[in-house]
Amino acid sequence: MKRLLFLAVLLAGLTGCSSVRLAQEEKSCAKMEPLLVLSYASMDQATQLTCLTAELKAVGIALQKYAGDHGGRLPPKLSTLVSESYLTAGRLVSSADPTGGKEGGVPDSYSDWGQATEADESGSSYLYEFNAAPCKWDWKSYLGGKPSPTDVDTNRDGIVSWSEIKNWQLLHGDVTQQPQNKPYDKSRFPVVRCYWYQYPTAYTTPPGRTVLNLAADLQTVFLSQPWWEKDQ
Repeated sequence: MKRLLFLAVLLAGLTGCSSVRLAQEEKSCAKMEPLLVLSYASMDQATQLTCLTAELKAVGIALQKYAGDHGGRLPPKLSTLVSESYLTAGRLVSSADPTGGKEGGVPDSYSDWGQATEADESGSSYLYEFNAAPCKWDWKSYLGGKPSPTDVDTNRDGIVSWSEIKNWQLLHGDVTQQPQNKPYDKSRFPVVRCYWYQYPTAYTTPPGRTVLNLAADLQTVFLSQPWWEKDQ
């Protein structure tokens, strides 16, 4: 844990976040982890929120460390954090997910959220918006500035990925905003999303703030609607 705390402090200068505080929250989450699988459903809502926030911040610490080792780049998928030992096995399964990651980042009850399956990873409870999977949903009329595939395809591999779409959206906004097409605040732009908060009743009221998000600053966790842009 001393080594983890040292790395967190070292990365604070790179990320501009309070990594010491995040490391302490990760330690707290780790102590609670054996209880979460058994007791999450019986917790009150405030305790559930505290637990899931700690879990997401642990993922944020891992993303910070990965970015620090890779020139500021985020991993192509969340499971890379496990395969490269930035997270221990099982930390990508939310304590709120009764399926153990079998339904992917978005529960099957979100029947009209089909585009999310493009980013699903086996054994993960989270939707990772900055993954390297090809992006097939209709983004051309949605993103700020109405970019062409060439504009968005920054690595010039001929494939427009979720990561490239989300980077453009972060910097240039989208048509949902009022006013439209302005850069997003990193603390309100999701990178990792947990749709399992308040499951199984989460999608009975679609405008409800039932999704927990780790923001692009990799430290802020906030609640939003499933369609988070409508909260801005």
